[in-house]
Amino acid sequence: MASRKAIKALLVATIVLAFAAPAATQDSGIVLFTQTEQIQLKTYAEFLGSGVLRITHGALKDIPTVDSIRFIRCARTGWQPVGVMAASEKLFSDEKAERRLLRIAVRPVGVTAVAARVADLEDPKRVAELHRAIEEPEGGDKAYFFLILTSGQVTQYYPFRMRTAAKE
Repeated sequence: MASRKAIKALLVATIVLAFAAPAATQDSGIVLFTQTEQIQLKTYAEFLGSGVLRITHGALKDIPTVDSIRFIRCARTGWQPVGVMAASEKLFSDEKAERRLLRIAVRPVGVTAVAARVADLEDPKRVAELHRAIEEPEGGDKAYFFLILTSGQVTQYYPFRMRTAAKE
């Protein structure tokens, strides 16, 4: 009798885990590839009617800081990467905050996935120039880069930070 209950409990647990596992492992479909690691971009922001950016999903603590970037893989059906924006933390409170739009090159890497390459972010000197342009010459926690994704009617901004190379 005890073994029947144990088998039934095990069967129920297996069914629950089978349905719960795919939901738990779902990701945003946005992965930043550096020279050494792959980092999922979980947090995104959207512009409010007032012209300031607001994080609408995730948290500041989930925004990665990287030393380098190779490309960003986007695997979200119906969404296309259209560019990268450099801006300071001021963009979260001031609609007139300094920002720069960067071009990207996109190539398909699967049925629904594309790789976005940002040539401007491959050169540490150019990253330092962008940090100065957005009035954050030291980079750090106040300088952001945002991958811009659009579905046509909705635009989302996936933030990440890049360190400025140490001065020699």
